[in-house]
Formats: sequence, C-alpha cells, structure tokens
Amino acid sequence: MKKPIFALLCLTTALSPARGAVFLQDYTNAANGIDLRAGFIPDATRIVVGEPMFLTFVVSNHSAQLFEFQHVRNEIFSVTATNGAGQGVKSRYSGMDGNGFVTRETVRPGEGYARRIFLNERLQFEEPGDYQVTCRCDFGYFSNRSNVLGRPIVTAFTLSVLPANPQRMAEIVQAWGQVIQANGALNEAAQALAEIDDPQTIPLLASLVAKDASSYIAVQALARFTNAAAADGLLPVLRHGEDYVAGIAREGLSKSHQNDRAARQLLPELESSDPVERIRTARALGWTGSALAFAPLYSVLQAETGLVRYAAATAIGRSGDARSFEVLTNCLSDPDFALRLAAVNGLRALGRPLQAAWVKPMIVSGGENIPTFYEAIDLLRIYGGEQAAPGLASCLHFDDPSVRHPYNFRLILALEYSPNGPQYFYKWHHDPNRDGTQAELAENRQVLSELKAWLSRQTQNQAGRDAATPSLHRATKAQE
Repeated sequence: MKKPIFALLCLTTALSPARGAVFLQDYTNAANGIDLRAGFIPDATRIVVGEPMFLTFVVSNHSAQLFEFQHVRNEIFSVTATNGAGQGVKSRYSGMDGNGFVTRETVRPGEGYARRIFLNERLQFEEPGDYQVTCRCDFGYFSNRSNVLGRPIVTAFTLSVLPANPQRMAEIVQAWGQVIQANGALNEAAQALAEIDDPQTIPLLASLVAKDASSYIAVQALARFTNAAAADGLLPVLRHGEDYVAGIAREGLSKSHQNDRAARQLLPELESSDPVERIRTARALGWTGSALAFAPLYSVLQAETGLVRYAAATAIGRSGDARSFEVLTNCLSDPDFALRLAAVNGLRALGRPLQAAWVKPMIVSGGENIPTFYEAIDLLRIYGGEQAAPGLASCLHFDDPSVRHPYNFRLILALEYSPNGPQYFYKWHHDPNRDGTQAELAENRQVLSELKAWLSRQTQNQAGRDAATPSLHRATKAQE
C-alpha cells in the first residue's frame, strides 16, 4: 500500500507519542544519496489484555532517486518485546512469511510506502504491565543493489497493557463492525475479530464471510462457535468458498452437531429453476457431511444432466455416506467421461486412493482438444501415487513414433513429472507442424521401446509384490 508523503506524516500528528517515543526517524546513506524518513507507528500505545492491535511501517523518500527493496509478505519485519523485568514476551510468529512470491517495491522521490503488521500475530501479551516493544525492518535481505540503505529501520516504544475489560472489548468489536459496514479494511477486521473469542463477534464474522466466502481467517474464527447463528453464517462457505475453507466450515458444523440443520436449510434450493444455484447447492450439501444429503443428491445424479449431475457426483463422495462408494463406482462405466471424472473426484473426496483403472479408459479414448483427456492424465499423474507412472506408460501407443501427433507427447510429458516416472521428455521429438525426419522417428521408436521395457519390468515387479502379499490382505485391498 503506497500513500503520498503528506498522508503518511499525518499519521503521526494523530498520535500522542508515549513517554517521548519517536516513531519516525531519518535514515541516510551519504555514499549513494539515500535519504529516508521511516519507522513503525502503532495504532495505540495503551491497550487491554486481548485487544487486537496493528502497526504501520512507513517509509518516505526524501532523496532525488528511487528507493527500491524486495520482500516476501512481511518477512523483512521483526517485532520483539520485554516486560518490566526484562523477560521476553511470548512469540506467536511462525516465521513462514518467507514462503511465497517476492514483491518488488519502488518508492519514488517525494512519495511514500506503508505496510500494516498485525502485532497479535507476532507477540502475545498475556499479563497487564508496561512492555518495551522493538520493531525492526531489515532491507539487507535484498542488499545487492546500488541504492542500499546499509542499516535496519528500528523503532522502540512503550506499550501499556491494561487488565482485560469487557466494556472496552465490546467497544472494539463495535468499531470493527463499522469498518465492515463501510467495506473498509476487511482483512484487518477478520484478523482482529479472530483474536476475540466472544460470541458477540459472530454477526460480524458472518458478515465478513458473506462478503468473501474464502476468507479463511473469518471462517476459522466463525467455526469456533457452536451455536445456530455461527452455523448459519457458515452456509455461504459451503456454497461459494474454496475447498480448503469449505472443509473448515464442515469441521465447525460437525463440532457443533449442526450438519443436519445446515442440510435442511439447503435442500429447498436443490429445486431451484436456476441450474447454477442447483450446482452450488449440491456442492454445499456434500460439504455438510449430513446423512440427509445422500438421497437428494442421488436423485439429482439420476435425473439431471450436465454440470448439475457432475456436481452431485462429487458431492456424493464428499458427503462421506457409506452408500457413496457403490454409487460412484457404477458411474465409472458411464459413457459420459465428464461424469466419470466427477465420480473419480467424488471417490477421492470419500478417501479412496485413486486407481489407474478409473481413468485409463478416458486417456486411451481421448486426444487433443478433448478436456477429459487432459484432466484424466492430470488426475493420474498427481494423485495416482505408485500407480501413476506405470498407469500413464500403459496408455502409450507403442507403435506410433509420430513427431506430429500429440498423444504420446502429452503422456511422455506427464511421465516426466510423475512420482518415479521415467525421464524421456527431452529425448522425444514433437512438432505439430511437420511429420519429422527418419532420424527423429527412429529416436522416437527407441524411446517407446525403452518405455515398453520399463513398463514390463514394473509389471513384473508388481506381480512379485502381489504374490508375496497374503491372500487375505489382497482380498481386503481389492474390496477397498
């Protein structure tokens, strides 16, 4: 987030620095002309125990040249604190900010940069008292630049933590409610409210989830509660949220024993005249984990066509019902390959390991411009485990060394990135615009010959392992 320099400086005028603390200081490097004013500005210097609080890191560029730096999320910042006895405050920082994409920031002359940091994410102030907080930004992680500052930005201040105060917390919740109503800093609101384990936050968290069903912070916070209001607030997540957050919502419903109640609320929408709504409702019913969902979803699977039917197949698996396995395996012989793929995804959601036999017919019958061909290859490559590479290799057309045709090329590419797959992609000749030379065709034949021999060895090895497996265990495995 970038702001003009004057807007940044206004942040300091609205604060009363505690005990003479100076939040912004000048930082220069005479060797290269860098001239910055920078520091960390706390939203408050007096809080109560459990109060959510943010800091703003501010940089304004007073020099005549660009100032550039890079970061991965907030990993260039560190925040520590000690209590009155000099003991360190408990850290809550996982140190995982360094996992992600590098962002490059450019601060132009006369302009500024600001970044918000959630203090509660870094430190846990469990007891009242005065704490010395030290904030540090180290640009040195990316210092191989001509405009390096050469030293860290450091701000120290005293934070007074008062005893817990229910009235004050109610005021804080109300203030964040106003932020949500105004569509302000919604992610900050989610972080702040997630810190307050109080049922009065439920309507606000539900409002955040309604605005963004994939806000995992708000969803996790809402799923803590076990009452009907929290369950109602999670329903949009089942319909619209990404799979990860929908799983969190499902766990919350299970914990509060609200699965059936959620399913009953969703069932009428399965009769909607809008197919998009029926798709969303089928998905949501699967995520409830309720036994009430199976029969309606099975009816949709039998009566519907197209995308609604596919959504029902996957949802049947996700429902976890004991009857799901038989229903979905029956779909694996359906002439509609898209339904088969949905059934495979349903079986995976049911916890069944992917079997190569489920997807091989869609691969060998497919080809260029057929979506199910690529999807089936990806499913086997990503989720097939030890079966992935042999399963893909068994789909090869061993008598087709064609340079022009893409079928074998796609499979050899998938083999390259399969677990323990043979590496032949860079030896294979492929060009969709020509037939290829005799030398290229001969090399492709050699690749196919080696892959066929590799597959034969894999098949023999698997047969040996199966023979060494007790018959009872094999029978059990076959049933699974």
